[in-house]
Amino acid sequence: MPDAVRAAGQRALLADFSTPAEVLAFHRQLTAKPLAGQVEVVPAARTVLIVFRTRNHTREAARQLRRVRTRPGGVGEGREVEIRVQYDGADLDKLAELLGMSSQGLIDWHSSTRWVGGFAGFAPGFTYCLPEAVATRRRLRKSEQPFQVPRLSSPRTEVPEGSVALAGEFSAVYPRSSPGGWQLIGTTDAVMWDLDRPEPVLIQPGDAVRYVPVSDQITLSAAAPSAARRRYVPAGDAVVDVLHPGPQTLLQDLGRPGRSGLGVPRSGAADVQALRQANELVGNDDSAAGFEVLYGGFELAVRQISVLAVTGAETSLQVATPTAPETSNMAVSGTGADKPSGGSTQVSERVRDVPLRAPFLMYPGERLRLGVPERGIRSYVAFSGGLAADRVLGSAATDVLSGLGPAPVASGDTFALVGVPSGFVGIADVARTALPEVGQPTRLRFVVGPRDEWFAGRHGNPGLDALTSLPWTVSRDSNRIGLRLSAGEEAPTPAIERTRPEELPSEAVVRGAIQVPGSGEPVLFLADHPVTGGYPVIGVVVREDLGLAAQLPPGAEVSFQAVDPDTLEPA
Repeated sequence: MPDAVRAAGQRALLADFSTPAEVLAFHRQLTAKPLAGQVEVVPAARTVLIVFRTRNHTREAARQLRRVRTRPGGVGEGREVEIRVQYDGADLDKLAELLGMSSQGLIDWHSSTRWVGGFAGFAPGFTYCLPEAVATRRRLRKSEQPFQVPRLSSPRTEVPEGSVALAGEFSAVYPRSSPGGWQLIGTTDAVMWDLDRPEPVLIQPGDAVRYVPVSDQITLSAAAPSAARRRYVPAGDAVVDVLHPGPQTLLQDLGRPGRSGLGVPRSGAADVQALRQANELVGNDDSAAGFEVLYGGFELAVRQISVLAVTGAETSLQVATPTAPETSNMAVSGTGADKPSGGSTQVSERVRDVPLRAPFLMYPGERLRLGVPERGIRSYVAFSGGLAADRVLGSAATDVLSGLGPAPVASGDTFALVGVPSGFVGIADVARTALPEVGQPTRLRFVVGPRDEWFAGRHGNPGLDALTSLPWTVSRDSNRIGLRLSAGEEAPTPAIERTRPEELPSEAVVRGAIQVPGSGEPVLFLADHPVTGGYPVIGVVVREDLGLAAQLPPGAEVSFQAVDPDTLEPA
């Protein structure tokens, strides 16, 4: 039975447990017997996040979860995974000294311990492993208490791929080169994440893991070009030519739902509502891939009659049609007489404006140009028939955090269509995304929790008061991962102060989570947010305002309002 069940936004619940053993048992039970409307279940250090299809499913599950009883044990009895390790890590000797043992003693402890895959997070293929005793028992003898390995005070800007590392009570392998603050004790050539395998992640929750010391030199082979990042070349006849991608253009669809438990975020369009509207306007299924254009400047040409729609940011759309070339004779000065110089061809074009949020036709050779947005920052371009693109784990979405999906769109890229253009265009059931008003603060509504008590005082909640009363500004460091928000110079330091001094064990987060790091300046997670985080989440922006949040430019002012998750009325 969970120690507590907390709301994590409108359609997710966070169940608290005292031990990792209870977490793994609860995750195993909900995986085997899902609750009604359950979309995914994500284990972490001391919590399990359960995401549901509807608000009604979430409310009913909140009642059921308080009665669920589980029995720890039974993990590590299925798959056995061996990881070859050369114990040559940069932190091995200093860490051994810190733990009061020799370097060989640390190697012997790490390699003789039977580990269990606990949960995924940080990056696809990065699995937090626990000693078996910790993973299977509610109570441990003193001799079984795990080491608590401190993280580096200053994280490395780059940890090499294949690094075997320790932090807290966990052991893990970095699946690719990335920043990190764990203590490095060795190197392995095990491939932790491989899209060519039926199950890309090597270690899954509940797997038994052995680290096997080897004396031979481990050399990591040069990484082959990942299928996830190869430039797309259409198999059929190209229809679309990209002439200029603007500052950033990505392929996006509705993402990869249901894989967070393996460390794979959903990703997909930052403004889901705008992409769905564009697809419906041209007769596509909502999930069809389209272009997500940041800050305009995008230009494309078509090779056949095409039906398009552009939604999202308020921007100008122009279609240029080449006209017949005109040839004129130029007169040049000769010896007392004018002589023809031959001809010079002047290329001309006819330009017409086309409407936003409505389907329009383009003819072979015509070019579409997107201007710089006046309101909002992200535009969505959909083609009737849908863009053909390489799919990774069932989706063509580009995830800038994990590196999954097609590479960013570049000049010279060509695309085919998945299907034939539909004749049913012009109707969209999806309402247009609200856009930020220029020069005015944008209000974002949020549901309080799941970790609002980390900011509470004896009389009220000063953290929530600061979140809802201070004016926040979108930082230039913001991107598809999240909006970084800063308070004005007159704000206290930290702007949002925690009232609990301890560190929060890593736990799963949802899109829209407002996470508060030690600086007190919140980060609002967007489409490419990490699966887990180690800072408390004070609230979650409601689904209805996530598209608006994704359209906020740097420098925009933001205010927050707490609301009831059912009525969206002020709470």
